[in-house]
Amino acid sequence: MNKAPTSSIRIAKESDAHAIATIHVASWQKIYRGHIPDVVLDNLSINEREEKWLALIKNNVRILVIELANLMVGFASIGPSRDTDRDPTECGEISAIYFHPDFWRQGLGRRLCKKALSELEEMGFSEVTLWVLKENELARKFYEKMGFKDTGDTKTDEYEKGVILNETRYRKKL
Repeated sequence: MNKAPTSSIRIAKESDAHAIATIHVASWQKIYRGHIPDVVLDNLSINEREEKWLALIKNNVRILVIELANLMVGFASIGPSRDTDRDPTECGEISAIYFHPDFWRQGLGRRLCKKALSELEEMGFSEVTLWVLKENELARKFYEKMGFKDTGDTKTDEYEKGVILNETRYRKKL
């Protein structure tokens, strides 16, 4: 009888930046297709994303990676809230959580999100927020199942010239 591969979660190292970038790009190209122009998604650069993730890791941003049989399949970036209307000493934020599309819907996202919430609580936060693309129904349903509530707060970010991302904020008490 084959045993299912075990998953593990750890803090990212500098050497993880390329794998994180690869997952980030693959996830965006799948989940945001139809919401962000194809030309933008098709031209996402793993190398550019790798540089950004490496800089974050070097600046001690806490990034959790989840591995399945020693293969990185997802990551989450957590820390103090970056929102100006939240107290960053009390409110944490999940600023990113992505999985390679080949590993969606296997319960790994739930495990990583629970670990992120646990880490934020250990860091002393009493609540956590996150922003999600309004049109991303899959992610919104996931966060709602994890106990997050839509606050009704919205924002628009310009990703690139002419590419506007409409986001809604979710909140959860820890």
